[in-house]
Amino acid sequence: MMPGIKMGCIILGSGGLVSQRFQQRLSNHPFFEILGVVGSPTSTGKQLSELPWHLDEKKPMLPDLIVIGMEEGLELAKRNDIQIIFSALPSSIAAEKEPLFVESGCTVYSNASYHRMEPTIPLVIPEVNEKHLILLDIETNGIICSTNCTVMPIALTVNPIFSEMQIKRISIQTEQSVSGGGIELLKTTKSGIMPSPKIPGEAQKIEEELIRLLSKMEDKNEIKPSFDVDVNCKRVEREFGHIVHIEIETSTPVTREWVMGKWTDSVTKNSSKLPSSPSSHIIIQESIVPETDRWAGSSEIQPDPAKNLHAGMAIVTTIPEVEDCVVRWTAFSENTIRGAAGGCVLLAELDSVRRGWVS
Repeated sequence: MMPGIKMGCIILGSGGLVSQRFQQRLSNHPFFEILGVVGSPTSTGKQLSELPWHLDEKKPMLPDLIVIGMEEGLELAKRNDIQIIFSALPSSIAAEKEPLFVESGCTVYSNASYHRMEPTIPLVIPEVNEKHLILLDIETNGIICSTNCTVMPIALTVNPIFSEMQIKRISIQTEQSVSGGGIELLKTTKSGIMPSPKIPGEAQKIEEELIRLLSKMEDKNEIKPSFDVDVNCKRVEREFGHIVHIEIETSTPVTREWVMGKWTDSVTKNSSKLPSSPSSHIIIQESIVPETDRWAGSSEIQPDPAKNLHAGMAIVTTIPEVEDCVVRWTAFSENTIRGAAGGCVLLAELDSVRRGWVS
């Protein structure tokens, strides 16, 4: 890519929380330029800037685009030789439509869940398992998946320990915000209707994805870890941000200082100059304050996430409690940013450098 020239991209999704996070974080991005937005039949034909804005922050300056349908999106990708697709599609639609964009010559960075457990498709958190990108050769188009929003703070804090120490078991209790259930659940909760605490199928997704993320890569084979995972999920009334309570049992005793040192080492090792990578992706605090910690990664108190790409990209963790081989801590992340659109954009940044599209 020539200096000053951005890569054109298409967003699949127009009016949902994740698709609007993509619009927000790509509106001023130094690598990527939005050339098309694909929407549902209810949005197709409307001016992008006129769609209802569902995020709390002010709507950014969006490109002067008309929302198009899926077939028009495919034609746009072919006609303009677009390489990058950001997908915020529902899983059932992603199953059919994402491969069509690959056939059109694109690489799809997907926030959808459908392809995450396919063994030939990378499921990657940049600071955790960057090496898994080898599953897709740099000359090859394909799908690359970001993770379930709740697994993000788990994998980011467990991996530095697991890379140095055998883990026998992991127990996880989640407190997930209503925005993780989509715009309609967020709306009904704001109207005063309490959400159901149950999240069907969520525990299994978190367990499967965590095991895959922490697998070792030998050639192009993933060697899965052998520890036991127990997950219990609960929806809470909070609008944004997921909290996870984590307990692990290690094979030999550890200390609080050792665990915190591994988190600090992870930050040093994974510091990068990618636009969305914060200076510290793990921030250790005595307690978690969701209202302010949802912008972790930014030095500003009230950042504009359309201009400050670090905002919301760090996770916050409490000081661990350690008793011989048992370690407990609580972690928090902004589910629509680090756990969804922001994490997916960071993944595309990393892969674009890997492929030589940007320097």
